[in-house]
Amino acid sequence: MNGWEFDNPVKIAFGRGCRKGLAGRIEGQSVLVVTTRRGRSQLKEDACLQALEHDKNVVWADDVRENPDIEHLQSMIAGLTGRRFDSVVAFGGGSVIDAAKVLNVCLSRECAGMKLLDLVKDPRRHAGAKPAPLYALPTTSGTGSEVTPFATVWNHETRSKLSLSGPAAWPTEAFVDSCLTDSVPQETTISTGLDAINQAAESIWNKKASAITSLYATRALILAFEALPKLSEGKACDIARDQMAEASLLAGLAISQTRTALCHSISYPITAHFKVPHGLACAFTMNAVLRVNLRAEDGRFAQLAKALTGSSELGGLTAMFENLTNALQVREKVRRYVPGIQDLLQLEGKMATPGRFENNLADEVSVTDIIKESWNGTS
Repeated sequence: MNGWEFDNPVKIAFGRGCRKGLAGRIEGQSVLVVTTRRGRSQLKEDACLQALEHDKNVVWADDVRENPDIEHLQSMIAGLTGRRFDSVVAFGGGSVIDAAKVLNVCLSRECAGMKLLDLVKDPRRHAGAKPAPLYALPTTSGTGSEVTPFATVWNHETRSKLSLSGPAAWPTEAFVDSCLTDSVPQETTISTGLDAINQAAESIWNKKASAITSLYATRALILAFEALPKLSEGKACDIARDQMAEASLLAGLAISQTRTALCHSISYPITAHFKVPHGLACAFTMNAVLRVNLRAEDGRFAQLAKALTGSSELGGLTAMFENLTNALQVREKVRRYVPGIQDLLQLEGKMATPGRFENNLADEVSVTDIIKESWNGTS
């Protein structure tokens, strides 16, 4: 961590009720609202945002699907081609915010007529794009997409994960209002919460980690390790929801600089082939990857252990991660989706995702060993 830079242009409003500030940003403008059918229903019932439903200047793109497919996104783009918007509002989880980034870039004048696949393959094509201001309102606590320049796109036909990333994909402002997460179902809360924890952890055991990203990530883990078990037990309360929203935001700020690493790299084909929810797929290998990276200990893990457990002993750190994933039954839940370990091992060649795999702190990595340990448990 000898030298580092930090640049995140997203303005952030955080706290219960902060979503009220959106109205002043988009008043009198032509607005594209990107959401799901469920998200639109939630907007209709929200006293702060329901005016959007009756605003004649609003166009709805409310057919976003989980893990958005490139062909479906291309169809959405085609349906909006030629339209110009003063601003774009993303209301939903990570899939919605990612879809909004994609639509916003593709509808910009600089990218008009270009195919999404071409933009994904060659980031230079959208490097100079000047999309409309994008306002992100996350309704889950997990991806941190509201403060990153990355948009995950899936090709379900080839069962592969793609990414649109670059300066044009940054949101303009994020309204992180935990009120919007209060009605999230328990299993979604767990999966997205695990994603936030994994992102924070991977930002720490990352070759691109810096003093500031480590501070964000450590704070995220402190909050999430306290809040997620309570929420998973049905002890939903404003404080726990607030903590998870902050943890997700801070983890997003951390990975906006470092990107994710090995767990995410391994997770993508697991989700693509077996439909394992993203957060579960990432958390599945987290304990094994932690132990691999402890071999490269340079003091960062002792600091993390001290922050999380009060002691710099590394055994307490690994136990904390294991206790969490065991309590949330991560291994058991993943095994409900995947027929057997051989099915995972057959995907090993697809698990070295460029831009993720090489970020891992330790260089000597056996994906086979990680998969076996994650499937069978610690010996």
